[in-house]
This record gives sequence, structure tokens and C-alpha cells, in this order.
Amino acid sequence: MPGLTSHILLTISCKDLVSKDYTSKSDPICIVYERAADGAKQEVGRTEWIKDCKDPVFQTRIDIQYLFEKKQRLVFNVLDIDDPAKALDGDEIGSIECTLSKIIGSVKGKLTDKLKHSNGKETGSITIMSEEQGGRDKDVMYVEMRGVKLANKDGFMGKSDPYVKLIKLRKDGDTVEVYRSEAIDNDLNPKWKPFTVSMKDLCNGKQDEKFKLECWDEDPATKDDMIGWIETTFNELAEKKTVGLNDRPGGSTKEPGSIAVDRIHIIRYPTLYDYISNGCELTVSVAIDFTMSNGDPADPNSLHYIQPDGSLNQYEQAMIGVGEILVEYDQDKKIAVYGFGGVVAGHSEASHCFPLNGNINKPEVDDVAGLLAAYRSAISSTKLYGPTNFAPVIQQTIMHARECKKQAYHVLLILTDGDITDKQETIKAIVQASHEPMSVIIVGVGEETFEEMVMLDGDNGRLVDESGKASDRDIVQFVPFVSAKSKEDLASKVLGELPAQLLKYMCKHQRVPASWANSPYVLPGGDWARGL
Repeated sequence: MPGLTSHILLTISCKDLVSKDYTSKSDPICIVYERAADGAKQEVGRTEWIKDCKDPVFQTRIDIQYLFEKKQRLVFNVLDIDDPAKALDGDEIGSIECTLSKIIGSVKGKLTDKLKHSNGKETGSITIMSEEQGGRDKDVMYVEMRGVKLANKDGFMGKSDPYVKLIKLRKDGDTVEVYRSEAIDNDLNPKWKPFTVSMKDLCNGKQDEKFKLECWDEDPATKDDMIGWIETTFNELAEKKTVGLNDRPGGSTKEPGSIAVDRIHIIRYPTLYDYISNGCELTVSVAIDFTMSNGDPADPNSLHYIQPDGSLNQYEQAMIGVGEILVEYDQDKKIAVYGFGGVVAGHSEASHCFPLNGNINKPEVDDVAGLLAAYRSAISSTKLYGPTNFAPVIQQTIMHARECKKQAYHVLLILTDGDITDKQETIKAIVQASHEPMSVIIVGVGEETFEEMVMLDGDNGRLVDESGKASDRDIVQFVPFVSAKSKEDLASKVLGELPAQLLKYMCKHQRVPASWANSPYVLPGGDWARGL
């Protein structure tokens, strides 16, 4: 689907590279690798070789497919070489390793960092700029136009029956009719129906490239007469609003009339890249099941058992696998982490939404390492109890989403070992949440069947609460942990629907990417978004 997959072009430049040659500057090249989960590297591309340059701006760009649901770790290795055919034998200048998501999530999709030699010394800096490839082929021009005092071509028999044509001007001199409106009978000031036309088909997607607009008088009995024409651009129509027509070649009409544009804009189909590279953040909240069905954390058979050898239990694997990807899209790398179904130290009753750091006003921890530490600390101090209620943690995330002042999309990751006991309250909360910029991801830990979780995942139809209100969109994704081969596979499964959920919300509520402000671009309507 458009908007859900992207090819990213990476442009690389360096500054102040150390010289590896005694008598001149280095002759740099940059080789880019993708590192697999097992640590192996595979080359994805390389720049050209530039001789005698400490501040290279490489022209060869690296093409890589952007997969939101995967942790795509890239290595940028800058070498000084004497022979391009033997690049791998060159002298190391320096390298960096980062994720593709970190580059895209940086300000304007541009990351600058220090290059370091394998000996730890800084050897210059590198800037990596991302750009989405081919993302604008689907731009559509929307126009509402009318004729003003058009020339009458029907003499005493009546008035003209005008229609308009939009024509592409090819570079080889040929023309191609791209759009023809309906004819409006007997009217010198016609208002045609709104229409759309592909920008690519009309003007190669360029707002300043000329196309031809012709106005004709329809005459089924003989042949149609041209009223007038003009060569114009999208920018001219958007700026002037009214353009005068030229008479047809060889004609004698002094005032052919004008075309007035009442409304014009470009419908641009957004991608996830549009939002992330323009500052839209993904904020992450994690809610962990502290009910007694998990088993005593001191028992090696418990789902909450902390392994002495440092290996991870299912809860830990899930929070790391998903958290590592999402936190890259949050500038401050903070994760709000809650528990539910447990009795907190110093209390006598179970709570269904308690912060693991003990601070309800600031429940965030730093990065995934802070999340793991907060979980392990809480396991040792919280009494497992019950029941399993989701509604309070969903309501907490709704409140956070409503209070957020920046452009952000909120993701609640719920980790649980069993079915819910507050089914109707949870459905009601999900219906409410479907109107907010948020999604709910549920990972089922252990061996249960999770029948209620499958029901909450709206793949089989929209959820409807007891009052008859239906969810605005599907925002829930459920995956049982045992269905994944690894924590990386789990992340891929649970995050696969998130880009579409984000785009659906943004389009429905007309929340444009930041760079579109004060531009002619508008988002498509809900019909397109529902098809994602």
C-alpha cells in the first residue's frame, strides 16, 4: 500500500577527515553495511572515490528499503584508498554505527556524528541525510474553476456550451490531453464540477512546469469551437486565481474571457517517512501484568522469574524487542512504564495502573535499559495479585495523548499472561482511544489461548461497546509471544500494522506533516486511509 513502504536514499558527506597520506589529504570512500541480528555485516552500497579531499561530499547515494518494524542497523565505514578496485584494502579513517530509524527520526531526517577509528580516536565527522525516493508520483491536483465572460460562439442561436481541457506539453513538442470537463449548456459564466488530475500526468509532478488550458464551445451538430487558451502552471493558477484566455490561432475575438480558480491544492498521499522525518515522535508506554497467574517470581517456572545467568524471560524479551525499535523515534528516549494487577509495597489492595518507578506524575524511565531495570526492581517489591484489568492503563494513555502539545503518536505496549476480566470496560476504553493519536499493542506471554485478546484485535470488524458506539478505526494488534521465533520476529509481527494506524489517524483528522504547513498540500480523505 502507498505510504507503508519506502525506499530511502542516503546522501553522505564528511568534514575534517584526518589525513592517512604523508604528502597529501586522504582519498576517501564510504562503504555502507547492514548488520544482521547475529552480528554479520552485508554491504548495501558504497560511494564514489574522491581524491585528495578532507571534506568530501559524495554524489553517489545509498538506496535502502525502510522497514519500520525492523531494527535496521547500519555501519558507515570511511576508508582512504589508492585503488578503487581494492577498496577493502584501504586504510581505515573511521566509522559510525547507527540505526536507519535514528537517521530518519533526526531533525529533518539528517544525522551528524563523530567518526571514530577502531583505536577510539575521533577522525572527523560524518553527515547522513535521508530522502524518500519516488514518494511524489501520486500527487493529485484538485481544482474548482469557472468561466468568466466567455466569448459567445453560437451567435444569435444562443450562448456557448463551454468545457475545458487540460493538456500536457511534451518536451518533443507533442501534446497529450489529460483531462476534459463536462460541457455546460448555454452559459457564458459556467461553473464546472470540481475535478482532480494527476500532477505527474499533467506536468511531470512539477508545480512550475507549464501545461495548456483550453476552453471550448461544444457543438454536436458541427464541430466544437475553441473559445480561448492559455499556457499556465499550478503555481500561477494558485497565485493569480484568475487568468485571461488568448484567442484561438487565427481568430478575431478580442475578449475570449477568463478562467477563475475558486479553489486549488495538491492532494498528497503521505508516508510514514513524511511524519517521522518532520518531527512527529512516537511516545512509548509499557504496561506489565503483575497478576498471580504468572506464578511466584521466585519459582523458576514463573513467567516473571529473573534468570541468574542473565538470560531473558518472555516479558523481558518482549519489552526489549519492541521497545528498542519504538524508542528510536522519541527524541528524549523516555518510556512510561506501569504495572497492573499487583499490590504495591505499602498498600493492601491491588492497583490496576501503578508506575514502576513510584512517581505517578513522572512515570518515565530512560530508554530500554531503564525499562528493564524498573521491571526487575518492581518484581522484587510488588505482590502479584489480580484481576487482569486493561481499561485503567488504556485510560492513562488516552489522558497522556490528549495532554501532549507536540505532534506525536502514542503507543501502549501491554504485556500479559491471560485474558482480561474487565472486558466491557476495556472495549469502551479502546473505542475512546480510537479517536486519539494512539495504538495499543498486546503481547500474550505464556501458553494461554488468549481468546479475548483475539477479539480485541479488530481484524474481524470494528469493536462496539455496550452503548452501541463503534471504534473509529482498528488500533489494537495482538500477538502471542510463542508465535514468534525471536524477539526481533516478535517486534516485526506486533509493529507491522502501526504505520497504517498512524496514517489513518493523521488523514482522518487532517494532521499534516510539519513541513507541509503553509504549502498547497492537503491530505487525502478518509476513504483512502480506510484502504490502508
